This record gives sequence, structure tokens and C-alpha cells, in this order.
Amino acid sequence: MPGVLGLVIGVLGVLVALAVPVAPVITQQVTATWPKAGQLPESTLAFVVPYHPAAVHVRVPCPVVRAGQQRDVPTTLVAGRPPGQPTENFAVTTANDHVIALVGGREALRAPITAACDVAVDADSAGSRARIGDRVAELPGVRIRDIVAFATDLPPERAAGLEVRVTTANWFENSPTELKKLLVAAQIALVLLAFAALLAHDRSRRKSAISIEIGPPTSMEIAEPQTPEPRRRRTPAPAYLVDLGVLVVLAGWWVLGPTTPDDSFAAMTVRNGLLTGDIGNYYRWENASEAPFTLVQHLLEPVAAWNANPLAMRIPSVVAAALTWFALSRGILGAVLPEHARRSPVRLLAAVSFLAWWLPFGLGVRPEPFEALGLAAVLACVLQAVRRERVAWLGLAALAAGLSVAVNPMGITALVPFAVLAPQLRRLLSAPVVALLGGITAVGLVAMFADQSLFGVRKATELHAYYGPDVPWFQEVLRYQYLLGFDLQGDVARRAPVLLTAVVAVFSGLLLLRGARRLPGMSLVHVPPLCLLLSVLLMTATPSKWTHYFGALAGVGAATLTAGAVLITLGARHFARDRVVLVASALCTALAVLAAALAFAGKNNWFLHSQYGVPWGEQPVRPLNSPVWWLIAVVALLAASVLVGRGPGRLLVRIPALVGVGAVGVTVAIVLGSFVVAPVRQTGAYSIGGQGLAALSGGSCGIADHVVATPDVPGGALVARGPAEAHGFAAGTGHAQEFAPPEEVREFWGSLGGGQISTGELTTGWYELPELAPDQELAVAVAGRSGDGNRVALEFASPAGALGERVLDDTWLDADERPTYPTDHVVPDRPQDHPAWRDLPVPAGEIPAGATAVRIRAVDGTTDPAGWLAVAGPRVRDVVPLPEYLRGRAPVLVDWSMTWNAPCLQDMPRVAGGLVEPPAYLVTPPSGMGFGGTAAFARSIGGSFAGAWEVGHRKEVPTRLLGVEKTPEYAEWGHLIEVDYPMPGNEYDVRSVPVPRWGWRGE
Repeated sequence: MPGVLGLVIGVLGVLVALAVPVAPVITQQVTATWPKAGQLPESTLAFVVPYHPAAVHVRVPCPVVRAGQQRDVPTTLVAGRPPGQPTENFAVTTANDHVIALVGGREALRAPITAACDVAVDADSAGSRARIGDRVAELPGVRIRDIVAFATDLPPERAAGLEVRVTTANWFENSPTELKKLLVAAQIALVLLAFAALLAHDRSRRKSAISIEIGPPTSMEIAEPQTPEPRRRRTPAPAYLVDLGVLVVLAGWWVLGPTTPDDSFAAMTVRNGLLTGDIGNYYRWENASEAPFTLVQHLLEPVAAWNANPLAMRIPSVVAAALTWFALSRGILGAVLPEHARRSPVRLLAAVSFLAWWLPFGLGVRPEPFEALGLAAVLACVLQAVRRERVAWLGLAALAAGLSVAVNPMGITALVPFAVLAPQLRRLLSAPVVALLGGITAVGLVAMFADQSLFGVRKATELHAYYGPDVPWFQEVLRYQYLLGFDLQGDVARRAPVLLTAVVAVFSGLLLLRGARRLPGMSLVHVPPLCLLLSVLLMTATPSKWTHYFGALAGVGAATLTAGAVLITLGARHFARDRVVLVASALCTALAVLAAALAFAGKNNWFLHSQYGVPWGEQPVRPLNSPVWWLIAVVALLAASVLVGRGPGRLLVRIPALVGVGAVGVTVAIVLGSFVVAPVRQTGAYSIGGQGLAALSGGSCGIADHVVATPDVPGGALVARGPAEAHGFAAGTGHAQEFAPPEEVREFWGSLGGGQISTGELTTGWYELPELAPDQELAVAVAGRSGDGNRVALEFASPAGALGERVLDDTWLDADERPTYPTDHVVPDRPQDHPAWRDLPVPAGEIPAGATAVRIRAVDGTTDPAGWLAVAGPRVRDVVPLPEYLRGRAPVLVDWSMTWNAPCLQDMPRVAGGLVEPPAYLVTPPSGMGFGGTAAFARSIGGSFAGAWEVGHRKEVPTRLLGVEKTPEYAEWGHLIEVDYPMPGNEYDVRSVPVPRWGWRGE
């Protein structure tokens, strides 16, 4: 028995774990000083994130103030933004023989320029202080934020003496002190001692049990020959085949499966964590740490250091899936269905249930697959502890629960099995055992704070709550609104397991209320549905309401569906004549039919480029979205039962389970089939499965391998040798004024000037056509409608005469020439209502051999309001593969949604030490994604690269996705944007000094 020693070990384990968050850490105090030592002040970009620096010190000596006074115009001597921009941080300016100090967007102090005119501004977390000569202004509570530059209007030699020193708010990049390392080591040692004490406790219990059972025989007793214990049956071969099938599906999904909305985001936090030591958010929340929920990301860091390719980064989640499957099939179902779990049909049912729950939620680097493993492991271990009466199993459950809590907020669900099985656990527990289990569970606290401080976690939590989402518990209904919506949160793959498992759980719960637990081997069948119910209730505590949190319930959800279906099937024999059960069965059958139809009313929708080639991508899964077909299936089952001479009673009871399991099975088939067929449908074009297969065969840059940049050749605008003949077209006008033609365009004509219903014809003069290289093309900028009654064509000629024409149209091919691609997408008519300018290309290989001249023939033949047309003179463009174009142009910021779709673009801007490197290029997703493409640049949600959006001038580099002739609905892959800044970046000194601090202390 552990006794007093066990009590001491357990209590010490808890106390040591509680000391870890407040133990001292080493913080890197980062200071940026401008100008660089020994250099004169020249304006430079300086993106400070988090926005509130810890301290700012500005010094402007009198000679610099007088230099500004001599300009006789308002002059910015120094500011935290480029001159001319409104500032919310700091600025020192001169105007009308006065010097003004602005702090936090307000005028702090103004004074005439006299002999004592030096200016100082100092700010920290308590407030700000401005001084001009001997005049001082105190501003308590006013802080400096949003610094994006160290800028001045003065030339360097006149600005000599300026100095700005900024200490960044580097709250999260900590490392443990020796004391903290000692506490962590002590807690781990205490956990090992706790397990040793639990094992000793189990041995002593076994010895006590044996001594009670086996006593010395009395003279009146006759020794009975002992019957040998029956040999344990081996798992039959078909069960192993089911295991093999699950592993094969997981391996295929690893290669062919989709990315989730957060894979790219989460993977980038891991990659940047390798540089900084902290799992910051990189793109938003002011790069706040993910602490205290960083356990999975730290476990992924060695993988990212080895290989950051998506296939490599997916491996841990696939391993977690396999372990969850074995915890489910061997640990949970073995205890819940002891007489049935080894049967092949039950194992097959469990496999289908597990895949239905895991496929839509569990692949990638989000925490849900690891939470699913943690919850399944805890439930399996607690069940084994109850069956075997061994507290060591509870120790394993406590360890899994503690680590699960360190993964993400859904980790609290790992405590549910202890609550559900509390009545059975009471006889195993004593004060020492509870203390030991508490000490083991406390390892989760150590995992949360091993290299992070209590102060850092508090600041991270503040930033997450400030920017959101931070939805209160009473708005949990939002999660189910998303689930039943028609975007990524509510696709068919997410709806089916949740809705259909709920129906089966409801009906099996009704059977349990009618006494089904008394059936042979069903004494613990209530455990999975109760665990699922309590876990769903605990989900209300999560700060966001996204449906991907259901993925954390994959193991217990699959157990609920499997155990419920088996209970209903067996219960049919005993409740076939129970009127209450029959009525409940009819109601639950109706619910199952509605749930199935509602599930398939969702789209087979997947994130971003994972959607390419997937059937039913923009519509319900017809005809399964209609309740009528499911009702027909139910009636057919009942009719078949009557025809074979069996009473309908048993089948009536089983139908809710049959509909639920059948619909889930169809969902699994559709999901798997979709990603097997997608690469086939996208042959020659991009698909996520094609990317995975290419990565297996030696490397892939994903969609970037299928994208070309098409920049204009310098001086590539062709020159006309004669005037244009135009009727109804006007030169230099005639287009929608809100859309300017490309900067490279030299001349253009449009038909809108005569009114929306005007028509016209245009024939340009002949342009001299140079010989194009194989990697070049001819491009014509077009606005308005280029087809559907209008017409744009290029006519080619040589000295020998005409060589034919090439019709240009956004639809790529005429309707009767398009391939019969089996599209399931609703594709808008591209030429219709298209007022923006776009380039229509002709590759060099499609230009007639020997052509030396080209001209444009355009016809506006439509009179509806959108029927106008505008065209520009032809230009020569280079055609360069995207990875090649970006080579040597770092840093390239790939949007949070796309890093996994273009894994070779690794030269991302550095975000570390409270400072952000300005990106030179941006790779952003297709238009219309809303949050996608803007999160990194929006201050309203704490975008880390807000400065790039506010200071830089953005110019899109024309690009094109190859292979879209077959799949025009996937034409817009994304955007490549070049960012030009008014000043150079990061031209300041950076100094990092290690500073030890207690865990509760910060700036």
C-alpha cells in the first residue's frame, strides 16, 4: 500500500508542478536603436510587433530642431511612421517657429524654438513623458504603439544627433533557468516514483486477494482438482484484416487527403518557433504565443526541422490516428463490448465509424487528432482499471489526461471518463492513490509552462481574448449553425458523423432506460455515450465555436456509434414487442432519415486548393439529400422482412441503427472516393492528391509547380505602324472608370463611351511583331465582355500575306469545343459583367510561323448594359515558373492559407524579438476568401504584417495557373503581389540581452 509515502509523493508532485509557472525564466530583452552606430539617420522601416513596445526613448538635439525650423515648412524631425501619415505613436515636428511633440496620437507639448530646444520623449507601460528644453508634460497611461518606421524629413547630415531607442515587448521568447529545469526534472522524477508506488499498490492488492482466497484446508475439506483457466482466444484473422484495412486507408489519406484551413497557419508557427523558441502565431494576434497550449507544436518541431513538407508534417497525426484506432478497438470496445468486440462485423463497424469521425477532422497539424488520442487513451485506461482493478491503469489515464489538457482547451474532455466511471472507481481509490494520481496529472502543468512564464501566458491570453474569437458559452449554438451551414464548417463529411452518431446515441440511451444494460455483456455500454455527451457539454467552454473541435471526439464518437449500433441490434430481440420501444424506434427512424438527408444536403466542400477535382464540390450530394430516398430505403427493408416471413418488430427496432450506420458508411465511401478520383480528373492540372503523389516521388512545390509569372518584357509594348480604324470605339476611354488599365498599357480603345447599349468595331494598325522566345507570350489587355456576342481576335501576317487569326475569349474555348469535363461546380459566365481589365495571352508556340506583324480586330455586338468592350495594344511578356521567378527575391510572405500548397517557398520574413522583417513579395489566395489573404495585414485582428499594408505600395505581378483549359472553374489560383516601400527596411541596430525574471513578472 502506498500509505503515507504515496501521499507525500503525490502532494509533492502537485506542489512542484504548481511552482513551475512562477519559477524564473530568462527573457531576451531586445532593443532596436536608430540610426546604426557610426551612421547618419536615414529613414527606415521598423515593424514592431506586439504593437505596444515595452519602452520608447526619442532624443532630438537642438541643432536638428533648428534644421527643421530653417525649412520654413512643417517638417517631421522624427516619427514612428513615414512623414505625412497620421501617427498613433510618436512624432516630433516643427511648424511656425515652434517644435511639437506628439505622443499616442495627441499633442503632448508645444514650445517656441529657443536656445533650449532639445526634445525628449520617453514612454513605458506606465505612461509617457515629453520634454522640450526645461518644459515637461506628463501623460500617465498614454502608451506608444503601432511603430512601423523611424522616419525623418531631414537629409542625413542635417539630422545628425537624432536617436530613437525602442525596447520591444518580447514577452514570449523565454528559456528556463537552472532552477526551473530542476523543478521540471523533480516533477518528472516524482511522476516516476508515483507510478512505482501505484505498481506496488497493485502487487500488494493481488497478494492480499490471494491470501484471502487460498487458505490452509481444514480436516473437513476435500481438495477439489483445479480446473485450468481456459486459454485466451486469439483475435481471428478477419479482425487483423480490418486493422490492416484501417492502416491502408490512413496511409492513402496521408498522401491524397486534403489540407485543413489551419494546416498552413499552424505549420508556420512551428517553423518560426524553431527560430525563436516560442510558438507564436506569426501571422496575427500580434504574434502572441499559443501558450499554454503548445505541447503538440513542440512535439512537431523536430519533424519540421527534419522536413517541413506537408507529407512529413502529417506523419504525427497519422500515427495518432493509428494509436486512436487501437485504443478504440482494443481498449474501449474490448471493455464495453467484451462478448462482441472481437467479432469481425463489429470490428468492421468500428472501422467505418472511426474513419467517418477521423477523415474530415484528423489529418494535419491541428491539435484535434492528438486530443482524440488523449481522450480515447484515458477512456481505455480507466475502463481497463475498472475491469482489472489495477490502479496503475489509472496512473496511465492520469498521465494521458494531464498531457491532453496541455494540447488545447478541448483537453478538458480527457477528464470526462473519470467522472463517468466514478462509481466503479470508488473501491480502487484512497487518499494516497488520489494524491499519486494528482501528482501524475500535474505533469500537464509542467508541459504547459516548461519554457514559458505565467506572465507570458497571461499576456497571450489577453491578446487572444482582445482580438477574438472569444465567444461565450451561451452562444454554443453558433457551432451547430456552422455545422448546418454551407461553407467549410458544414460540409457533408463533418455533418454526417456528428448528426448520425447523435441519433444512434439517443435511441440507444432510450434502450438503456428500458433496462438494456441487463443484457449479457452490456454492463458498461452506457460509458461511451455518456462520455460523448459530457464532452459535447464541455465544448461550450471553448473560446471559438468552429466545428473542427468535433475532431477531438473521434475516438469516443466512434465508440458511441459502434456500441450503440451493437446494443440496438442485440436489443431488438428483447424489445421487439415493447410498445414504448417501438414508438421510440419510429421517432428515431424519422430522426435518422432527417439526419441522413441533412448530412448529404451539405456540399462535399474542402479547403481552398484541396477542392480541385472533388465531385459535388458546389452542390448537395444528390439524390441522398432528399429524405424521400431514405424513407424508400426504410420501406424496402420492412417489405423485404415481411416477404421473407420475419416479423417486422425486430427490424423496426434496428432501423435507426441501420440508417445511421448506412449513411455513415456512404459518407466514408464518398469522401475516400472523392480524393482518389480528384487527381484523375485533374490529370495535367493541380490537385492536392497529385501534390502528395509528386512529393512521394521526389519533391513537389504543390500548386506553385503549376503557376507561371508573366511579367512584361521591358519595352515589350508593341508599336503600331499605322492608325486604328474605329467605329463606336474611342481611344483612351470607353471603359469602366473604377478600373484602370495595366500600367504597362500604352494605348487602348473602348466602346463604353457611347453608352452601354452602343455597338462598334475596331481594327488597329499593324504592330511590328518580334520573334518570341519559347518562354514568352503575346498578351492583350481586355475589359468588359470579350465573348457572348462580342469578339476580340488577333490577326497575324508576314511579308507574304495574311497568316490567320486567333480569337481571344475568357472562356478559353468555344462552347462546342470545350472538353466534357465532369464539373460539379457552378461556374459563372466569365465574360458576362466583367468590367475589370485582364490579360488574354497567346503563347509563342501558338503564333503562326513566320509572323512579323499583328493587329487587333474587336467587335462590340451586344446592346445590354454589360455588353461593352475595351481592348489595349499587344505586349510581349515573359513566362516564368513561379518558384523560379521568386528565387532570390526574398523575403516572400506566403499567406496563412497557402504555405502547404506551395511548400518550396521557404524564404518567409522573420518574426522574432518583437520585430518583423518587411516582406518583398506576397503570395495570397484567390479573391473572395474574406479573412483569407488579409489576416496578416489587418490591425483589427492583430496582423503581424500590418505595416506592409499601410506603408508599402502593392503591385500585382500577373500570373496564370496552367491546365485550366480543362477546368476553368479553378482558374484563379491566387495572387503574387510585389511590395515597394518608400524607404529601406531594418536599417537599425538590434541588441538582445538575457534578463532573468520571476514567472509572474514582465515589463
